[in-house]
Amino acid sequence: MAIVFLDLDGTTLHEGRPSEGIIETIALLKANGHHPVIATGRVPHVLYGVDKILGIDDYIASNGQFIKYDGKVIHERYIPKDILQRLVDYCETNQLDLVVESVDDYVAYSKKTELVDQFSEIYKIEKPRIDQTYHQNHDILECVFFTKDKIDEVRTLFPELQFNRSNTIGYDVNLKGELKAEGVRWLIDYLKYPLDQVYAIGDGLNDITMLQTVNTGIAMGNAHPRLKAVAKHITDDVTAQGVYKALKHYKLI
Repeated sequence: MAIVFLDLDGTTLHEGRPSEGIIETIALLKANGHHPVIATGRVPHVLYGVDKILGIDDYIASNGQFIKYDGKVIHERYIPKDILQRLVDYCETNQLDLVVESVDDYVAYSKKTELVDQFSEIYKIEKPRIDQTYHQNHDILECVFFTKDKIDEVRTLFPELQFNRSNTIGYDVNLKGELKAEGVRWLIDYLKYPLDQVYAIGDGLNDITMLQTVNTGIAMGNAHPRLKAVAKHITDDVTAQGVYKALKHYKLI
């Protein structure tokens, strides 16, 4: 029995909705005795129940920082409040926008530009309300940082954090590490899963370490070129049932 880690946006979701045939594909995978697990940069709040729609019970969220398995939270890793406050202060001083994300919410510290709402439009998620005290009273899994020219500086000033480009508008901000790969390794170790039966499919830059970690890393046809460069196999686009074709190629369905 294989375990298959599946990214959401650009892999199983297209423009925020399940791609054509993906629900049936996952059902086939499960019927053959294999175990699908979502591995996403989204926090649980902005899954919007897509895990249930896809028929996948378990997920790794927030780029590896939060794992829910068999109905229980088995791993969670939050940004320390002192580091977070430093980032908030930096954004305030430099007039940059920042979104903070908890398990249960998606909140903007500020909206000085249109970038925050544009980011939401790209992923078909809610446009966050502004709350400048939310980060002080809640555990924060992840942030979204918006800049055009400060990324090198902020990476130097915040070595404790990982800034990973999510799209042309924003950067996912997590605690320093290997993003999804850490969550994948944690769950594999937890389950004592044989490494030769571990697959992963993705399309973005935050999937690079995940594909490098598993035995069989698969890039979507619409994937970033840097992801394709590390993939063992490249399948078709998200709009052309790429996940189905990949699983068929490896005889998992």
